[in-house]
Amino acid sequence: MRTKNIRVKHIILFSILGVLLIGLAILGWYIYRIFNQPRSFFNDTDAIATAKPDATALAPLFPISTEKEPEPETEVTSAPTGTEQPTAAPTDPPVDPEEKLGRLNVILMGIDAYEDGSSTSGTMPHTDAMMVIAINFDEDRVDLISLPRDTFTTAPGYRGYYKFNGVFNVGGGMDDPEGGFDLVRHTAELWLGGISIPYYYGLDFQAVIDIVDKIGGIDYDVDQGFWAQSMKKHYSVGKQHLDGDAVMGYIRIRRGADGLDSSRTARQRRMMVAIFKKLKEENLLTTIPALINAASSGIYTNTTLAQTTALANYAMNLPSENIHTHSMGGKMRLAFDWSFCFVDQQNRIRIIHDIFGIDAEPVSVCTPRYERWLHNTGFSALKHLRQAEKVLQFVADQKAAGASFDEEQISLYTEAYTAYSKLHELFDTATEELGNMYVGEEKTLAEYQSVEKAWDAKFKEQENTVESTTAALANSIGYSERLKWKLQYVEWYDDADINEIRVDFR
Repeated sequence: MRTKNIRVKHIILFSILGVLLIGLAILGWYIYRIFNQPRSFFNDTDAIATAKPDATALAPLFPISTEKEPEPETEVTSAPTGTEQPTAAPTDPPVDPEEKLGRLNVILMGIDAYEDGSSTSGTMPHTDAMMVIAINFDEDRVDLISLPRDTFTTAPGYRGYYKFNGVFNVGGGMDDPEGGFDLVRHTAELWLGGISIPYYYGLDFQAVIDIVDKIGGIDYDVDQGFWAQSMKKHYSVGKQHLDGDAVMGYIRIRRGADGLDSSRTARQRRMMVAIFKKLKEENLLTTIPALINAASSGIYTNTTLAQTTALANYAMNLPSENIHTHSMGGKMRLAFDWSFCFVDQQNRIRIIHDIFGIDAEPVSVCTPRYERWLHNTGFSALKHLRQAEKVLQFVADQKAAGASFDEEQISLYTEAYTAYSKLHELFDTATEELGNMYVGEEKTLAEYQSVEKAWDAKFKEQENTVESTTAALANSIGYSERLKWKLQYVEWYDDADINEIRVDFR
């Protein structure tokens, strides 16, 4: 009996030792991957959110007789450029990390927000700093690409035109940070030629201040005098020690000595490199995961702790000279109440080609002349389209609820839908052709105006048709809501028929 008990104990002991050895082997392999194969932690696609589907035009409820072959009732056409996306993306879909070995793209966003929810950006915090970190493991190279916060842009799946830093608010803002960050990175994918940016880090003001303080501050050669974020201390030009409050004040200097807002992104990139050098020289890079993990609030990411640890250990062996900085840049132009940045398209295309090897197309909607055309013609067309959609959707809701329609109502619906569809197509065609003209070979003012005038005449005629046919249908079906065909008492950015989500751009 005793021999049997000893045998059983040995079996249990060996089993426990076996499990421990297997566990140690797995742990060893895990640690080896962190230090030697950081890219292996990013081959999964679980953290890659799907972009919100593009908004679509309404499909007809009844057979529509037109000169063209009618679309099947289940199909929809793409929405006009209140929802159309920048034409920067190539034909192929974004490249997932595992499909292009050795590459990983992460977007870093600084949120203009404090712990109590307050902001220096009007009524809602924005992503006032956006930087794509493009990691090329094969070439042991990192590129930091600043995206101008004031860029005039559209947002995937949403109607309207926004500042890039307001895209976060369109996606949900602080009420839904995950949705906001996802929409920012999807918009950045379009602006960077369709490359995949599956991961993000977002930090609010307090998180940046706390992290800098926890690593002991930064010794930095200040190029421009400034006040600390708290406005309690002024810093002069020259090399000095900056705590978290000072670093935040420095990277938020609105304009440089040259008077340009683009200097702000340059300062942000330089500070990023300075912080990296400090972490590397004092062997503090490995503390980054702990700092992020220990933060009670203010830090947002869709990466795992293992992924962050892998990146931190990769950075340990990355020479500082292998970090390269870029900014799209562009010219600031006043668009009614707001100043927008219209990106330097040639510089943008060059950056994308040099870093990612992609031949991107210009973003035709991000030009001053296109923005001006919107004010003169486009917004009126969009307003007419939205009014028509409201009435057409009312018919769809009634039909779904079991209502029946007589021949006269169906005839009126056909006329209204046909007019709406033609204006919809006209807007898409004008956006494409005018957009291509605006980013193409420069023309004289008279040549631009001649082309625009011809388009404007077509729009005015079709808008009148949409207005009359929609009104007739609305009266026939008892649609009681007032139809508003013009912008009234508000600017375009405050009109829900133009911009689907209202954003305070301050």
